[in-house]
Amino acid sequence: MDNLLLLSAGGFALGLIALIFVIVSFVRQLGIERRLRAFMSGKDGEDLEKVLVAHGEDMKKITANLDDLLKASEYLHRALQNSLRKVAFERYNPFPGVGGNQSFTLVMLDAFNSGIVISSMHNRDSNRVYAKSIKNGSPLQNLSEEEQRVLKNAILMKGA
Repeated sequence: MDNLLLLSAGGFALGLIALIFVIVSFVRQLGIERRLRAFMSGKDGEDLEKVLVAHGEDMKKITANLDDLLKASEYLHRALQNSLRKVAFERYNPFPGVGGNQSFTLVMLDAFNSGIVISSMHNRDSNRVYAKSIKNGSPLQNLSEEEQRVLKNAILMKGA
């Protein structure tokens, strides 16, 4: 009988400890739920879930706008490569003893050093204008010494 009493007292003690543990857990759970409700209810009754959903929608819109901006930026970058970016100009007198520096050479190139050389040769009786093509930094026609110098100056420019 002593063993039975001892066993019953031990079982009662374990049950009491378990009951205390359940009560403490229940009280903690109530506290957590109370804090969660306070956290979830916000300004004007708006809860955190609604705020997070709204932010998610905003992020989708921002991502779509960012994609559009990236596409526009890529398009502008490609367009800029083909635009005239390097320009060099020089006035000179190819005919010594005849007038001033009325002749000129103008070079306009894109990012790939392709473009045009325009030269105007002026003397007392006439004015002649020449246009010559440039492809990847190389002239497709023969260039005068002045045209070669201005082309070299244009190629050395970094451009936009």
